[in-house]
Amino acid sequence: MRLSLPGQARSTLDAWAHRLPRSLAIALDLIPADPEDAAIIRGAQVHAIVRVSPYVMAASCFNGIVVLATFAALGALRPVLWVWALLLFAMALRFSRAWWGRTDIARRSVSRRTVRRAILNGAAFGALWGAVPAVTYPGAPVQIQLFVACVTSGMMSAGAFVLAAVPLAGMAYVAMVAAGALYALALDGSPASAGIIALLASYLLVIVVALNWTAALLVNSLLAEAQIRREVAAREQAQAQSAHAERMTALGQLAGGIAHDFNNILQVVSGGAARIDRDPGNREGVVRDAQRIQDAVERGSAISRRLLAFARRDALNHEAVDAAALLTDVGDLLAHTIGPSINVHIDVARTPGRCMADRRQLETVILNLATNARDAMPKGGDLTVSAAGMVLDHDCEHPRLKAGAYVRIAVADTGTGIGAETLSRVAEPFFTTKPKGKGTGLGLSMAKGFAEQSGGAFAIASELGRGTTVTLWLPQADANLAPPPTDSTRESAAAVGRRVLMVDDDELVREMLMASLEDAGFVILEAEDAANALALLDQGAEVDALLTDFSMPGMDGLDLIREVHARKPDLPAILLTGHVGEVAAQAVHRQRSDRFTLLQKPMKPAQIAERLAALIA
Repeated sequence: MRLSLPGQARSTLDAWAHRLPRSLAIALDLIPADPEDAAIIRGAQVHAIVRVSPYVMAASCFNGIVVLATFAALGALRPVLWVWALLLFAMALRFSRAWWGRTDIARRSVSRRTVRRAILNGAAFGALWGAVPAVTYPGAPVQIQLFVACVTSGMMSAGAFVLAAVPLAGMAYVAMVAAGALYALALDGSPASAGIIALLASYLLVIVVALNWTAALLVNSLLAEAQIRREVAAREQAQAQSAHAERMTALGQLAGGIAHDFNNILQVVSGGAARIDRDPGNREGVVRDAQRIQDAVERGSAISRRLLAFARRDALNHEAVDAAALLTDVGDLLAHTIGPSINVHIDVARTPGRCMADRRQLETVILNLATNARDAMPKGGDLTVSAAGMVLDHDCEHPRLKAGAYVRIAVADTGTGIGAETLSRVAEPFFTTKPKGKGTGLGLSMAKGFAEQSGGAFAIASELGRGTTVTLWLPQADANLAPPPTDSTRESAAAVGRRVLMVDDDELVREMLMASLEDAGFVILEAEDAANALALLDQGAEVDALLTDFSMPGMDGLDLIREVHARKPDLPAILLTGHVGEVAAQAVHRQRSDRFTLLQKPMKPAQIAERLAALIA
């Protein structure tokens, strides 16, 4: 097939382009780059011109004024030079205004049209400066010819340097300036002009080579950056996919193990319940099967705690901890970390004994309390961490503590203190008085939860301008903490005849809890959802406490407590839930009443009854 003339030219150009280095061929727009890379390369090329354009235009205008002044001084100023100067100033103003609106071009890609416009502009500006020798050099005195030669060579070199990022624009500019000079030299026809033509040709060759070399280096660096970006993106994507696959594998293994364990637990519960149903008169068998069921529930609870640990809600590992040694270690750490403006005092003069707690968690709690104290003393002060052993009877100073032996750990500061209104809320999850981003609102609530989960209690006392004291009571190791009979009798008496509104959408859970609480002496009013519970209260039902599940259709348990407290602000309420996520914690933050308790499933019915009795009492 015979090619047309344009087709032959294009084929020859393609063959020639592929012999060039790839970066140079891309810079000359002879071969295409990756579409994304090409847009970035064009943007970088044009931006390189944009950055210096105002300075170049200013220099061109200054040089134009110098040309006019020189010719006027030599008596050779002609009208054509005034026309030339007006064109120069107009073009400089146009370019400056056009480029001024493109200062952000480095942050966006540009099209081929923009690059082609830069090439045409370079050619037009080169033609303007090429006109100077064309109209002034032939037949002029030597001093004028020398001046014109200096102006022409200077503008040709400077323009080539400015437009080097876009080699075609640079070559177009240089070619137009050189064309005017060559035309003038040819018209002059002197031997000197012939020599200058030969020198100008060699200069042109050097400038063209330098232009292409500079453009090739720029494009090569841009291509390398693009390749690095792609490799980094690919590596990050591969790492993300690998991490996702590992998470899915771990999740699958975890789910399989959990399903296996819970199926075993359900088997024990189902088998024990079937045996009890088959022979309810066999007391020994019923007791034995009930114990097996209880053991299975404890095993399920242990699995749940491991899941919480997997979710970074660690289960506590109770052990006998030497309080004096622990505070000494913590004191050494605080002395180096809490700041030189705060004096740290460790008070273990009286041997406090050993407490039952998770040592790692206890250290974390004390460090968190010390950090809070430091923040409350921006100008410095005293921080005292003390521990003491004590034995409490049933008339103890803290209502949540049973009689027995405890280790009391206190963290006291001389800081700004806390107002009474705020003090009642400081232990609520996600409540904080610190600026946004400076605190999570979990430090005191975690300390409170740790103390209560360890079998102890938490208290905070403060006064504005006088400082704050946070106290933890933890059970002493090897101490008999069983409550005396009088406590048990008192709790049972508090339960007898008390009316509890129980709300749970799960019928099996509701019936089991009802039966257990009725055995403890409570009178139970049941509701399957929040709407029915509110309807009972609106109809005049008298209750002494509210026990509700969290997750229910329609209104959840937290919203129910809020609605109930709007009707009965002093009504004790318990939220019983297996939900440990942020929703439940934040909702606790919304409850402003002290008569509110969050209990996590699974929990023995006897413990729920005990907590209800304590709240009512």
